[in-house]
Amino acid sequence: MSVRSRMSALAALVVVAATALAGCGANNDPLAGDSAAPSAGGAGGEVVVGSANFTENQVLAELYAQAMTAKGVKASTHLDIGSRELYLRALKDGSISVVPEYTGNLLQYLDKKATASTPEEVDEQLPKAAKDSGFDVLDTTEAVDQDVYVVTKALADKYQLKTLGDLTKVPDLKVGGPTELQERPYGPDGLQGMYKVKVSKFVAYDAPALKVKDLKDGKIQAADFFTTDAAIADNGFVKLEDPQTLILPQNVVPLVRPDVKKNSKAVDAMNAVGKQLTTDELAALNKKVDVDHADPGDVAKEWLTSKGLV
Repeated sequence: MSVRSRMSALAALVVVAATALAGCGANNDPLAGDSAAPSAGGAGGEVVVGSANFTENQVLAELYAQAMTAKGVKASTHLDIGSRELYLRALKDGSISVVPEYTGNLLQYLDKKATASTPEEVDEQLPKAAKDSGFDVLDTTEAVDQDVYVVTKALADKYQLKTLGDLTKVPDLKVGGPTELQERPYGPDGLQGMYKVKVSKFVAYDAPALKVKDLKDGKIQAADFFTTDAAIADNGFVKLEDPQTLILPQNVVPLVRPDVKKNSKAVDAMNAVGKQLTTDELAALNKKVDVDHADPGDVAKEWLTSKGLV
């Protein structure tokens, strides 16, 4: 982890501790009870772009911040905040102004009763769900990063695994993924509810490299990855199909505070990034950081320069 990332992570802990104390005794809604302190993301103020604690989100945050800076908007980044529960709280209280998000997952989180299953339905329902929670979304991009369950080719061949439903054939099924997956609608409970897949054990991973190793070693039999993760192709993992759409479409979209939505320069800069970003390019950017060990900020600058956005 770079010095900048360590400093960002320490700053994030301070934000989390402060907001957690403020919310004690309120209720279980991670966004309820926060004082919506005004951020400086309006017409002339600073826009702070936050990110989750994984590579792609950090790269996206750098893309947005650098694109805005190039258009004369004062922008900075606050990376590695953590899971959705944490960075949405920071967005709510004004600690950050923008965060890269993913349409289907965000909709499910904000509206537990959402009925969308197609990209079009998600795009239709998401703006209202965001507004009801005190946020706004900008333009949905064509770039997609879908959660996906994968298995090794050896296991797929042994049990003829092609879909999530086929996991019922695997005895003593242990599933791995990020800690928050256990609480997501498409986590172990979702597999059980929609596909009747019994998960004998869920194993939480904060280190993607360890998750890859354990999957290859057979310590877990299936794991949740992002479709743009280079580890899938590099290790020959098999992506399981999801015919019943347990996992909603997940297009990249900037989630912003309402004051940022009024900042036309900021909005135009971020939407310009989204118009040119593709799924394949997103995967390539991730690989430069995860495999080639390049800095997310440098990777973002190179891409923006190639597109004439800086």
